[in-house]
Order: sequence, then structure tokens, then C-alpha cells
Amino acid sequence: MNEEKVSKKNTLEERQPFISLVQANKIYAHGVQAVYDFSLDIFEREFVVFVGPSGCGKSTTLRMIAGLEDITSGELYIDGVFANNLEPKDREVSMVFQSYALYPHMTVYKNLAFGLETRHVPRDEIDERIKQAAKILEIEPYLERRPRALSGGQMQRVALGRAIVRKAKVFLMDEPLSNLDAKLRVQMRSELVKLHRQLGSTTIYVTHDQTEAMTMATRIVVMKDGRIQQVGTPKEIYDHPANVFVSKFIGSPAMNVLTVTYKEGTIVFNNGHSIKLPAKIVEMHDYIYSAQHTHTMHFGIRPEDIIQEGYPTLAKELSKPLAVEIKLAELLGNEYYAHADFDNEPIIAKIPAGKDIFEGDQINLCFDMDKIHLFDIESGLSIEKMQEDKKHDEKK
Repeated sequence: MNEEKVSKKNTLEERQPFISLVQANKIYAHGVQAVYDFSLDIFEREFVVFVGPSGCGKSTTLRMIAGLEDITSGELYIDGVFANNLEPKDREVSMVFQSYALYPHMTVYKNLAFGLETRHVPRDEIDERIKQAAKILEIEPYLERRPRALSGGQMQRVALGRAIVRKAKVFLMDEPLSNLDAKLRVQMRSELVKLHRQLGSTTIYVTHDQTEAMTMATRIVVMKDGRIQQVGTPKEIYDHPANVFVSKFIGSPAMNVLTVTYKEGTIVFNNGHSIKLPAKIVEMHDYIYSAQHTHTMHFGIRPEDIIQEGYPTLAKELSKPLAVEIKLAELLGNEYYAHADFDNEPIIAKIPAGKDIFEGDQINLCFDMDKIHLFDIESGLSIEKMQEDKKHDEKK
């Protein structure tokens, strides 16, 4: 899937967007605003995932695209057509919900056929579409069963089949795997990606699960409090988070974020431990702030970028060691999640399980200096993002 993501990324700018949201807002009658100034271009055959905590506006945005929620202000275009006032049935989208929403008294075949029958699709064509979808989803043996005789995974396949038979331009999926057990969710994730490739569909998928977003998306839209926080490929989002929220929301365990003081190319933790920063970080900082400016910042490092002193590493440059006491060691087979206190703040390091680690152990940890992040204390923005914004403004 990585090659596919790269090729799509390289050609996005050359194509016309298939779906465009322009400054879309959603305000409910009682004055509560759920979505703020949402602008996004989605291209044909993309698999775009909206991800964020509960109540962040991701499902509301999906429902605005589907026509199940009115857009208070802003514009929606689907395949070049202004779609704000189109009825849901005229938008050529198929929606798969968290609940399977199957008719319990109908067989699987009838559930798949019902929407086509209401659109007066010829009987022969209905039969052909259902057989094709059933083959793709491997539900051919269940066509004469009723939903109560199916497992959760089988019911979800039927719900997907109902979307496939419509031959819609866009699939909209609202947390479709959340009712499945963990093992089945992993299986269905890969099957949905294969299905997306096979059908060549344009898919918008909503989830609160960042693992689903990272493993399925060609692009991720991270949302918080009704606003877009960052849009990018999974690798861009993970390696270059735009702000503190994204850095801690994407990744498991979350990025460690500590408060530090920046002074003349060095960061100093509250306990006095200091680290000299790489030249590229200092240049970035000085481009945004005064070179002599001493101020408080947030420092970020992912757990896998913290290395136990003495262990082999591919890191080109390590910080000087810092001594910590292990408060909790979680063994996950080939590695430990080592919880420690540093600078009176908790940190987590991923450490290979070559040696046993126990609560109370004293160990030395080093930071991979190519993988550190600095964030503005007030805005929460990464200095990398601030540099991009400043250069963009200077070009205007």
C-alpha cells in the first residue's frame, strides 16, 4: 500500500478534486457549532479517514456530505456539481453505519436487493449486482439467511454489500468496525483496504481509532473541537505532527511531551538536565523567534525514539544519557513499555526485551536527536509548521 500512497500523493495536485468542502460550518438550532470552516479536497479513488475524539465533528461532517445534515454555511461539490441542496438519493453516495441497519425479517438477498428495488432497477440487473457483491465479500452461502443467523462480521459484510450493489461514486463509512471484537476488526481493516482497491472507489471513513486511520488511509484528516488540525498521509502525520494535539493523538503509546526552557540552542528541563539541539532545529527556531530569545517550549519525543544506553541503534546522534527510575514495566512480547518519571513528568520508552526490566530499576535513556520535536507553548504548533506558515506568508 505504501507505493500506492506515494503515487497518489504525487498526482493529487494534477487532478481535479472529486469532493470539495469549502468553508463548511454546521450550527444546530440551539446555537451549538459542531463544525468550523471545514475546507478539504478529496480526489477520486482516495481512502480518506476522518479521525479524532468523540464529539470532534467528524461524523457530522460525513453526514453533511451524505445529505443527512444540512450545511449551515459553506459549499459542497461532488464530481464538480454543487451539492448543498441535492437530496441524499441524488448524491450518488452509499453510507455504511456503525449499526448494520439490516432488516431483520428479510433474507440477506432481500436486504441487498431492497434499495435497488425502490429505485426500480430491473430484476435481472439486481440479481447480477447481488451475485457480484456476494462473491467479492464471500457471503454467497448466506444469501438465504436472515440477519439473526449471521455473526457480527458477516452482518458487516452484508452492510458493505448493500453499499456495493448501489454502484455509488462515493462510499461513506461511519465507524463501521466499532461493534466487532478486536481480532475481527484487524481482519476487516485489511479486507476493507482490499475492497477499496478492487472497486477503485472513493471512500471517506470516520473513526476515533488512530490505528484504523494509520493502517487504512491514503490521507488522514485529524479533527478536534470541530476544526481540522492536520491533513496528510499517515507517515506525514506521524513523523511531522502539526501541533501538540496531533502528536499525542496519533501514535500508541502517545508521544512524550515535556515542558522545557530554550536558551541559545539548548533545552533545559525543570530538573536541570540540558540537551544541545541539532543545528537544523536551532536554525528553524531562530527563523521563527529571536536567536537570543529565552523562553518556555514543549519538547516531544516518541517512545520508540528513546533508546536505553548501550543498546544497538541506527540513530546518528544521541543525547547524553539521562537517569530514570522505572515505575512500571509492561512486557509486550518482544519489547517493554517502560514507564518512568523524568522532570516530575511521566515518560514512556519502548525498550527491546533483551534484558528483564523491573519496577524500581535505574536505567539510562538517550533521545534520538533526529526525531525530537519542539512546539510553541502558546499556540501548540510545531516549529516546523510555524516555519512553513511563515515562509508561505512571506511569498504572498
